[in-house]
Amino acid sequence: MNEAFQEERMIRLRWACRRTLQVLDRPLGEFLKDCYHNLNLSEQFAFERLLSAKDQEILDWIIGNRESGDAGIRAIAEQIRVYNDRVTEGHSHE
Repeated sequence: MNEAFQEERMIRLRWACRRTLQVLDRPLGEFLKDCYHNLNLSEQFAFERLLSAKDQEILDWIIGNRESGDAGIRAIAEQIRVYNDRVTEGHSHE
């Protein structure tokens, strides 16, 4: 992908990470900033599919109250959960 396209895609994704449910803004935004570039293409697409869901569904998937019927979304929600737990633990020890 060319650089301009990639830059535009990241801008779109940053906006998509901004949610009505503010509790999701930080986990999604931080995951995008710190982890997205390390995901393979199918994981990136799964993250984008996750972002197209309703806020409450995303929250339920990330905190583990429900599972998506989409295996890719289940896997990416688990990665977000693990990443967020690790980041949150790091902040609590400061």
